[in-house]
Amino acid sequence: MCRLLYLLIFLISISTYPQESLTILNKPKITHFSRSDFKADTQFWTMTEDNDGIKYFGNNDGVLIFDGEQWKRVILPNHSSVRSLMTTSDGQVLAGGYNELGFIEKDSTGNYHFRSKVQELKLDDQKLENLWQVHEFKNRVIYRSFNELIVIAEKTATHISSNQSFTHSDVVRNTFIVQDAGQGIFSFDPENMQLLKLFSEGDIQGKEIVSFLPHEQINEILCVAKDGTIFKGNLKNGQVEIWSNAFKDTRQDQIISAIYHQGSYLLGTLASKLISVNKKGEIENNAIRYSEMSDSSILGLYQTGENVWALLNNGLDFIEFSSPVSKIFSQASVYDILIRDEKITLATNKGVYQMTLSETNNSEFKNISGLEGQAWQIQEVHNSILVSHDRGLFELMPDGPKKIGNVNGFWKVSAIPGEPNKYLAANYNGVYPLIYENETWILEDKVSGFNESSRDLLPAIEPNTYWVCHGYKGVYRIKFNEDYTRVYGLDQYTNQNGLISPFNVNVTNWEDNVVFTTNTGIYKFNREDNQFVPYKPLNKILDTTRNTRTIQIADKNVFVVQDDEIGYYNKEKEKPEINSKLFLNLKGSLNRGMESIYPLSDTTVLVGATTGLYHYNLPNSAPKKTVQTEITKISYTENQEAKLVGLSGEDNILPVKTELLRFEFSTPNMPASSEVEYQYYLEGIEQQKSPWISQSFKEYTHLPPGSYTFNVKSRNLLGLEGDWASISFEIPPVWYRTRVAYLFYIIGFFCLIILLFFLIKRKIESERLRSKSASEKAQRLLKLEIEQLKLKQDKERIRRDKMMLQEDVLYKSKELANYTMMLVKKKEVFTDTFENLQEFKRGLKTQTARRRLQKVLNNLNQHRIGEEYMKVFDVNFEKVHHNFFEKLKEIYPGITQRDLRLCAFVKMNLTNKEIAPLLNISVRGVETARYRIRKKLNVDDANFAIFLDNLNS
Repeated sequence: MCRLLYLLIFLISISTYPQESLTILNKPKITHFSRSDFKADTQFWTMTEDNDGIKYFGNNDGVLIFDGEQWKRVILPNHSSVRSLMTTSDGQVLAGGYNELGFIEKDSTGNYHFRSKVQELKLDDQKLENLWQVHEFKNRVIYRSFNELIVIAEKTATHISSNQSFTHSDVVRNTFIVQDAGQGIFSFDPENMQLLKLFSEGDIQGKEIVSFLPHEQINEILCVAKDGTIFKGNLKNGQVEIWSNAFKDTRQDQIISAIYHQGSYLLGTLASKLISVNKKGEIENNAIRYSEMSDSSILGLYQTGENVWALLNNGLDFIEFSSPVSKIFSQASVYDILIRDEKITLATNKGVYQMTLSETNNSEFKNISGLEGQAWQIQEVHNSILVSHDRGLFELMPDGPKKIGNVNGFWKVSAIPGEPNKYLAANYNGVYPLIYENETWILEDKVSGFNESSRDLLPAIEPNTYWVCHGYKGVYRIKFNEDYTRVYGLDQYTNQNGLISPFNVNVTNWEDNVVFTTNTGIYKFNREDNQFVPYKPLNKILDTTRNTRTIQIADKNVFVVQDDEIGYYNKEKEKPEINSKLFLNLKGSLNRGMESIYPLSDTTVLVGATTGLYHYNLPNSAPKKTVQTEITKISYTENQEAKLVGLSGEDNILPVKTELLRFEFSTPNMPASSEVEYQYYLEGIEQQKSPWISQSFKEYTHLPPGSYTFNVKSRNLLGLEGDWASISFEIPPVWYRTRVAYLFYIIGFFCLIILLFFLIKRKIESERLRSKSASEKAQRLLKLEIEQLKLKQDKERIRRDKMMLQEDVLYKSKELANYTMMLVKKKEVFTDTFENLQEFKRGLKTQTARRRLQKVLNNLNQHRIGEEYMKVFDVNFEKVHHNFFEKLKEIYPGITQRDLRLCAFVKMNLTNKEIAPLLNISVRGVETARYRIRKKLNVDDANFAIFLDNLNS
């Protein structure tokens, strides 16, 4: 609140200052160019500017060309210096040197060349000497040397010799004027090709004229002499009078060049830099305005727009009168500003500086002795100037600073509402009461109960309550007792009560409200809820994603600092927008948390920064001026060889194997005093615009084939913007990616599809046949498997049957063997019984007994084992040994039944003794029978049994 009071007092007081006393703050901005910039000789003679804003400088090393970013050099064929340059009405840049004249042309790739016209004009044999000036006058071009004027009309050159020496020429008031030393001043009549005297040598007192300039009267001109005398001459009646003198003192100096500039005249001197003469002929104070010029010898002056180029004996100076910003102090980092009694006082890191705001002297900022070191703030309180300093609190007296108290480290002084003579002094370690009594300042003991740094101190709405913001610890609300001797209430707010973060919180007044600036927007404290809530009126205007540190009202303008960037807006507008482009040059140079913004009026403001003090003129509501951005050069690298591309944009087809593509650009009409930034994008590959960069070129590597358009625009750090510049080009595809190739690809593709169709159809048919064959094969295999399975089953069944048969044969063999053995045994028993009964019969004595016994024997004989039993044997044997008898009959058809049975018994491994009873023969008879059969069968006795055994295997 107190700061707003001080600002109001300041604005009222500053409005009473004579505006002339403040013009010293609006110094032109001067930018120097040295050998390290243009890489040539440092002496410059002449200059011109073409229709695109490209600057051409006549130098001892030729013509230097500056497009706002790059310096280029064009050397004349004889390597002479260039003393004359001019741009004709049709845009051609003419140049003249020693025995050489011609023009500068720019080819399609952006390179500059000199084209001599000496041979065309048949001047080969002429000794032209140095051509000092060139003019365009009534469809003619006139070159001036000391010896002659060369008047060129189309392809004809006419020579007009001087009587003594042509020292200077100009075209003024549609009149070509030239001085012939010792003869006077003449005008040139192109129709009659003759010189007409305007003023005699006596009229100008025999002085050498260095410039002819227009006067405010239409028929009058000014003739500026080398010794500083300025004559006014009337072109109608030939009267001449002394109008002014640039050197009113006894100082020995010379005028070398002069131009008419915005209603006044600028005179370039040999040793005094620039002298400004107003339209009344009065010499203006120039020492401070042009004190930053790098050389006192000004060989030439050239006006471009509102600004001027000074051609120096040692380099170039660009004097920007139209710059909205000028630097008026650069010795230290500025933390606070105060203007009082036509003096501007600065608090800096090196102490306190002061300068008188007056047009009548050459004052500069001077360090006030006794206040060296870090000064934080300067305030006007009770007609006193108080300085808050690292070494304490000081009152700035006429005879020097006076320290108040013995305490060090003060930030500022804050008024206590309702206490006109009582203040609080914010200290590094708390708060001190400050009393103004009997025109004396008294610093009392520190307020007890609070020991934090109090740099950001502001009264709250509640009585005896203050807000204190700490950069790292958040926000304090402290309550003092009635006499401000102690703190009895202390609340600390960090990341609670609505605050998201305790860092970077600042407190300020906004239209009778206490608001808090943070990293996440603006907040206001709600006492009822004890909460910090967003303050919508400011959050609708400011970007809540940026850190807002300062908000300062100056009449209808509001200045803000967000993320180390200053901006302002008009609060009276319905939809205010923040304008920050004007202050881009200060980004990163502000004293963070202690930004110093000092409005002088609705259109001017002072800003303190780490690099000094700046004066800004705010732009009015008129449409913003724009300039044209130019693409100055395009080059590409193929096989490590650099080549240039035409700038016309027509048929710009680059090779397929382009490795590196480089675009160079500039803004020739952009003031040379401010750094220029560029933004670009490449249509066809980039979707978004690039960030703003200071580099004046862009490179792309290995771009894929396609059609592209490169777009670039510019801006400087003072808010001036350049229009978009564009150029299109194409990188054709390799031969296998051309349209013809793609046509063949399409045809080949369709042919391939047709071929694939037939192949697939054939394949499908083949697969169908193969599938059918496989199916048939599978069916056959299935049938074979089924048959095999059946065979296997049959085989298994046969095996089982065989097993059963074998078991049955074995069983029957056993039965047959048992049956045979039973027959043998039965036969033996029967035989033995029959023989015993016969023997018993012979021993009977009676006939009756014999008859009866004979009857028994007959009965037994009838039941002896006979043929029926042997047939049973034959049948059973045949069942066991299938086809045994048949095979024997096949071998020996005449074999008898008895022999067959004998073979069967032999096969059963019966002995001869066992066989004999079965055949009813003796053992000997068995042997005989066996022998007989072996002979028939042709088998020996040892193998007979084996033969019979294998017979039916």
